[in-house]
Amino acid sequence: MKNILIYGASGHARMIVDIIHRNNSLTIKGFVDSYKSVGEIIDGYKVIGDLEQLSHFIQKLDIEGIVVAIGDNYSRQSAYMKIRERHPDLEFVSIIHPSAILATGASIGEGTVIMANVVINANAKVGKLCILNTSSILGHDSFINDFSSLASSASVAGNVQVGFCSAICLDASVIQNVIIGNNTVIGAKSLVLKSIGDLKKAYGNPITIIKDRAEDSKYLG
Repeated sequence: MKNILIYGASGHARMIVDIIHRNNSLTIKGFVDSYKSVGEIIDGYKVIGDLEQLSHFIQKLDIEGIVVAIGDNYSRQSAYMKIRERHPDLEFVSIIHPSAILATGASIGEGTVIMANVVINANAKVGKLCILNTSSILGHDSFINDFSSLASSASVAGNVQVGFCSAICLDASVIQNVIIGNNTVIGAKSLVLKSIGDLKKAYGNPITIIKDRAEDSKYLG
């Protein structure tokens, strides 16, 4: 089995560990994390160091791939760029829960994580290092750009485009033929009946409040 490291050791990482165990196709050699103490044990695996030591661990542990287990889209993008710059040949491994349903013609990019009970319908496409969280739905012919996310129970209808590094939050719904811009956040339980531009925070049922945000703004900021 392929030897991998997990970058990030939060609750999101523990969900990823569970999926890897269920699939039984990868060997986890430890966590890399800049905020946890070296030697800390999480779900049976040790935090072995931080990103600055990654080159050492790749050689020492014969690492073939890495999973970026960071829930925040902007932070996940930043981590990817740092790792890719230093290690251009390292594989970013995609993780797919066995209960997920991927229709014929659907595709996902490198490093993307698909959680339990996700449905990705016909001809839908998901970019690299995205997260589709528990029970989220992506409609037919829709596209989620790189580093974006659907939170648990978010529902995206057909022919929708979700921009780069954008987030559809808990239990939000997006109707068909809508475009969500880049670096935009749709708030929990929102109903999106119209397109939303770049760098916006929008929420309401239906969407009524739209504010500007920065690329690195926290989702709830």
